[in-house]
Amino acid sequence: MRRWFSLFLVVLLVSCGPSYPKTRLAQSLEELCQKEYGISVKARLVDTTLGVLVSIPGLMEELMKMSGSSGGEPPIPMLVEGQYQEQKFHFQFLFRGELARVDKRKPEPENRAPDRERSKPMKTLDQVSTALRRVALSTDAHLEFYTLIARDPGPMNLDLVFSGHLDDLKRVQYLDISLGELQHRSRVTFRRQPEALARQTVESFLTDLNNRSLPQLLNRYVAASKRYKEMFPKILECVVQLQGQQQQLLKSSQEWAVRQIQRDQVLVYVPLKPIQQPGALAFTVQIREAQAGLYDLEHLGTGQLPAQFQNLGDLGTWKDFFYLEPMVLSQFLSEQIAKRVLSEFQALDEEGGKKDAPRPKPVTEEEISRVVAETSAYILHSYRFNDFKELTITDAMKGTRWVVPAKDLPSYRRRNPPALQPVS
Repeated sequence: MRRWFSLFLVVLLVSCGPSYPKTRLAQSLEELCQKEYGISVKARLVDTTLGVLVSIPGLMEELMKMSGSSGGEPPIPMLVEGQYQEQKFHFQFLFRGELARVDKRKPEPENRAPDRERSKPMKTLDQVSTALRRVALSTDAHLEFYTLIARDPGPMNLDLVFSGHLDDLKRVQYLDISLGELQHRSRVTFRRQPEALARQTVESFLTDLNNRSLPQLLNRYVAASKRYKEMFPKILECVVQLQGQQQQLLKSSQEWAVRQIQRDQVLVYVPLKPIQQPGALAFTVQIREAQAGLYDLEHLGTGQLPAQFQNLGDLGTWKDFFYLEPMVLSQFLSEQIAKRVLSEFQALDEEGGKKDAPRPKPVTEEEISRVVAETSAYILHSYRFNDFKELTITDAMKGTRWVVPAKDLPSYRRRNPPALQPVS
């Protein structure tokens, strides 16, 4: 993964372009991809985040080939999470077994492109990332972040999502930070495509509607954040209304209008015309941590969307829309700190690695908390982020908690930082 991610970052840095005005920024990106590369993309500007969505058939298969050829290490049994609330950074960690610090003296594997010619999926990814970089760094718009969603339309229904801070790209150009540092600062994630997952959830629900009891339907399909008593009458009404005719609806499932409306919600519009009834069913599907459940279900007698969805436009335009979550600096920094802390540790197996090599000393909870403080001090100083009062670190397993006031955090950028004392 490190190899092709580094190649992606290199592509973001290798070209220049003319100025693109704020008023046509998204349209300019779409036109650039089509004109220069013959690639159809969708682009959006939301607050200070410029995003682009491109469909790349065969992308996941190609990435799996590259990952398999370059080897890879299994993930360590450790979880680190961070969030920013009420001008405070909160971090917690959880691990099992024994961990050791990563040996920084080991040479990093070379990030060289393979000798064989670049595949079509990777070329497409390179070209779109080049266009995104050209537009983002040559505009009068106030931009802070970029997001590239590479969508593989294959059966796995997966997205590859790149995102990062535009100032980091500029700092690499000025040799202020290295390409390796840029890789640490950027984010790459996989996710199940929200629209496809929501559609599959509704299809499965309708399939089970007459095969499972109401308690089973509630337990299996209602979103975890929703109370059963709120959904019970709606699901019961749906059973009575469809009267076993849901198979007719399922035949046209690929024609349903589907649109992501929030970071964790997707709206699925199911017309009732196939069963000779007026109106439609509107399913709101909630997606959290790749798990989907029904958050709401409404019968639209006239087929018209409820007032809260009137701003979504005509159903026919939904297929041309993609949801772009505007990035926020505080949360971006929280995620980056958590990612960096995780990269500092490795699982300590019983054999201790190579034969005749001394077994590394297992780290303690106190050492992990110190790494969180040191990493936070470095990152927050690097981005000149001062809008916080304190940093808290919690061992989720033992409940031990450490607190570092904002005024004391700079001391953890020193070569010999002070010891952390738990408060509970």
